[in-house]
This record gives sequence, C-alpha cells and structure tokens, in this order.
Amino acid sequence: AMLRQQLPEAEILALTHRAGAEVMRPLCSVAEVAPEENWRSLAARLRDFGAQAVLCCTEKRRGALACWASGAAIRVGFSPGWNQPLKKLASQVFFDRQVAGLGVHETERYAQLVEALLQTPGLPVPPIQLQPQAQHYAAAAAWKAELGVQLTPKWCRFGYTAEHLRQWIGRLPTALGLVGPAEEQWARAHFPEIQLYCSRDLLEYAAVLENLRVLVTVDTGAAHVAAARGVPTVDVFPAENSDFCVARWRPWRCPHEIVLQPAFSSQAVEQLGSRLGEAVRRLWNAAG
Repeated sequence: AMLRQQLPEAEILALTHRAGAEVMRPLCSVAEVAPEENWRSLAARLRDFGAQAVLCCTEKRRGALACWASGAAIRVGFSPGWNQPLKKLASQVFFDRQVAGLGVHETERYAQLVEALLQTPGLPVPPIQLQPQAQHYAAAAAWKAELGVQLTPKWCRFGYTAEHLRQWIGRLPTALGLVGPAEEQWARAHFPEIQLYCSRDLLEYAAVLENLRVLVTVDTGAAHVAAARGVPTVDVFPAENSDFCVARWRPWRCPHEIVLQPAFSSQAVEQLGSRLGEAVRRLWNAAG
C-alpha cells in the first residue's frame, strides 16, 4: 500500500503465499509461491516480470538468493547485525541497499525498505490493508460475539496447559473461540463447551473479528488481523525477551493491552488469569 501511494503508476508484483495473496490482490499483481518452491524458481519469476527493483521482505535465505539472482538493478533487503557475521557478509552481496530495521515495529521495518528504495526517509506509513467485502460480512453475521479468544496450542508452553487456558477463559465474559484450520482438531478436543469459529478464509475471519468488542490472543497473526480492522486486542507475550518481542510484534495502531506470561508456577497461573481479566475489562470499558 505504501509503494502504491508513492508510485501510483508502477507495475508491482508480489510473490507471496496463498493467504498473503488475498491481501495483496487489491493493490498489485500477485504470484502465489508454494512452500517447496526454490530460490531459482522465484528468481525466474522476477526476471520474467522484468523487475527493475526488488524489495525482500523476508530474512529467509530463499528470498535473499532470489533477490540476488533476479537481475534487478536495485535490490533492497534487511541487514543482519554483526552478531551473525556470515549472514551479514552474505547480505552485502545479495542487496545493494540495506536497512537495519532494529528496535522498531515490524510494519516500520517494511516501511524502511520502501524508504530505502525511494531514498526518501520519513514517508507516512499507511494502516495495514485488509478489507473484507460484502460476502465476508454476510458470512460473519452468523458469528457475532462481543469477546473472542484465539485458541492455539501456543498458549500451552513453558508448563502451561489447555486446562489453565480453560480456567482463564472461565473468568471472562462468554467468548467465541477462534481457531485456524491446522488447530481445529486440537481446539475441539480441549474446548468442546466453547462455540468455535474455524477461519478458512482470511477476509471472512477479519470480518468476524470486526464484530468483536475485544479479542484475546497469545502473540500470533490474529493480533495483526485484528489491528487491521481496529479491533481492541489483549495480546499475550512470554515475559522472557518481552522488551524485544513487544516492540516488534505488538498490535499496530489499534487499542491494545499487553499481558506478559511469566515463567510457569502455580502462582503464575493465578497471576496470569487476573492480568487477563483486568486487561479485558479496561478495553471493554474503553470500547463503551
């Protein structure tokens, strides 16, 4: 969206996975990339497109190699720190313009790639682009709820269990359970008493979230889909390394509360339940 604002007449091609394609299609041309597709294949796509410039929005080696082999005159990517010396040296070959992207939100890191391409610092960063259509809102109408909880095994780390999650949910207003297709079986096995919505369409899922007064999630993509639709979100991060993770992955430009998940103990189970309840109440009351 930022590229489109700055270069309204440009031909833009996004190489992305299937879910990303739904987001990108209103903005540019899209080529879906399979997980097993190698860097040579991606580079060939870029060459066939005739790319004059390539922005590498991933730090994976596959993307960096495809960028390097694309034949583009301008190649922009992220620069690792010198704590990864081999990766740092390789990045100087792959990219002719690099950004550090340190200490800022992930959205701002991507914005830095655009600024490096255009060699114009301080450009305005637009909101995350994710717009459901009428058919998505129509389907979402069957799943109206005021509180949603994203159910994922990611809650059950560091000694915490699904039973602990059930205890925490029991302290909250009646909630709709939200779950991805890969985790549906897990959620139905552990939470048979909760109404579950399984998201098989990203834009329909966004429309379901938009109906909520508050979303509660452990740190996952759910928080970013909610942010794209302005949904107040309680986002749970592990206390360990939280300074780095929260700064980079917190919900972007929407009302939110951050709750830190402490190292596991019986006392921590009670503490986390209380923190979740308090955070939900604050956002709930703020939402009117």
